[in-house]
Amino acid sequence: MASRILLVDDDPQFCKSVQSALEDANYLVTVAADGQQAWQYFQERDFSLILLDLMLPDLDGLDLCRQFRQHSYVPILVTSARQDQGDRMAALEVGADSYLAKPFETRELLARMAACLRRVEQYSAPSLGAEVLQIGGVHLDVAGRQVLIQDQPVKLTPKEFDLLQALMRKAGQVCRSEDLLWEVWGYDNSIRTRTLDVHISRLRAKIEAGTAHVQHIITVAGVGYMFTEANVNQAAG
Repeated sequence: MASRILLVDDDPQFCKSVQSALEDANYLVTVAADGQQAWQYFQERDFSLILLDLMLPDLDGLDLCRQFRQHSYVPILVTSARQDQGDRMAALEVGADSYLAKPFETRELLARMAACLRRVEQYSAPSLGAEVLQIGGVHLDVAGRQVLIQDQPVKLTPKEFDLLQALMRKAGQVCRSEDLLWEVWGYDNSIRTRTLDVHISRLRAKIEAGTAHVQHIITVAGVGYMFTEANVNQAAG
């Protein structure tokens, strides 16, 4: 079945060009010229991916991105003329999965979209691992997107959940920082950010609360992070 794309942009010429290219690639495209129309379509239909411009005539694109993310895990690829790295960071922090600055080549757009859709398939496909991941006292329900710590529910943000899932799928192995940034956020190697460090810190605080001398997420200096069943830190002695 063809993936349905919501294209949110107020530039008619841009929308016409992108819609034509996507339809040639066998995508189904719905176009929204402003934020209110986009939100209406979002509530009425199921989409596989959202292409979102930040400069809309009625709503701030960042606010709309945040609103989408609060209600759905659908991949969001921002396509914007804003090329400042601060704008990229802001979009990714409020829930966007990737950011593509205008102008861009159709080939790059299709590659970014495919990467976003692959990440969704990876997290939802049972063949890539058990639908429930359980390591030590950490219980992660892939399909239900729920986490229990010592049988108690823990509320994670969408990105915290995706990050924990990526780490748990490779438990006992070192996950390189750049791989986690690409897998969870769609960052390429040209983007330098503390996003991963910040999310790791928040994730640790949530899943290791009340276990002062036990760490599940280990920092591997200069490389990345590793999830283990239990690691007693040096303070325990």
